[in-house]
Amino acid sequence: MFTIPPHLQRLADQIDGWLDLRCPDKALELLDALLTSEGRSAGLEFRVRALCRLGRYADALQDLAELRGSHPTDDWVLLTEGWCRKRTGDLRGAITALRVLVEHDKKHDFARFNLACYLALAGDAEAAIEELSIACGLNAECRDFARDEPDFDPLRTDPRFRELLRQTGGNLPDEPDADTDDDDDPSEPPLPDHRRN
Repeated sequence: MFTIPPHLQRLADQIDGWLDLRCPDKALELLDALLTSEGRSAGLEFRVRALCRLGRYADALQDLAELRGSHPTDDWVLLTEGWCRKRTGDLRGAITALRVLVEHDKKHDFARFNLACYLALAGDAEAAIEELSIACGLNAECRDFARDEPDFDPLRTDPRFRELLRQTGGNLPDEPDADTDDDDDPSEPPLPDHRRN
């Protein structure tokens, strides 16, 4: 995602491997060469991922602030900032980060889906349903994700939300045989190709 100098590619692969193996401490031990080189942005991304794995979301937000300074509209930075802010209890900050991304890329279905999640948690049902409707229009899979997303629990009895889920013809979450797919790992921020909140 961020540029890695060719002479540091092997090190970056090692760091990424430790993160994939869920060994964030090992990844953190190897970061100095990236953080003190022209590969700093990549090093910060790896450190954010490691810190999130360790549940150190406030520390991750410090690195994300630096990344946002050099990459103000990068979707991974903004998505991950929102993700971390949600986990630190800063829903207003999470909503702000996702609104910046949506303003930059109005067709970013994943950003709109996550924005809908944060709005629902903040108690703004009207805006949450509007954002989720747009996300579903951009990517029909968002309806499937919404069925089992706990962030939408405050909307479960809202007739507009229920109608939005019915539009695919599937079961609603409280109906028999509703499919559940809870493969999210709450200790990892979204990866660039990650499609769930």
